[in-house]
Amino acid sequence: MGVGIVGPAGVTTTTPPAKELLTKIAKIEVADGTTGFAAFGLPQGAFIAGVYTISMGANATQNINAGFSAAGTELINAFAPNSTGYAVSGAATGSAVGTVLTSDKTVFVRANVGALTNPVYVKVEYYFPQSGMTF
Repeated sequence: MGVGIVGPAGVTTTTPPAKELLTKIAKIEVADGTTGFAAFGLPQGAFIAGVYTISMGANATQNINAGFSAAGTELINAFAPNSTGYAVSGAATGSAVGTVLTSDKTVFVRANVGALTNPVYVKVEYYFPQSGMTF
């Protein structure tokens, strides 16, 4: 016999409903340089919830971009991954973060200024709203 209640006693629904984040990750290699490459796709209707970097070492004089074209900055605009580890894009967050995509998008990543000293991963989190939900 299954449990009829999930959560506190007497609560059968949760408002607002939980969101399951999906993640796509791209790696910018030291050798990739400033050209930019198509890393992955994001589907129409996705809400972009966050953008992060994971740097494998300091890149003191370089910065990176991520967007919807080879020179795009819609996700990250000139973020400097200057230390090893995980970082929120902060002030370098692009204009598409916090929006719903109206069409399928290809995400391009690149080193914006100079070749990287160390590899950097770009992590994009997104989700799909449940039916009937708005932002």
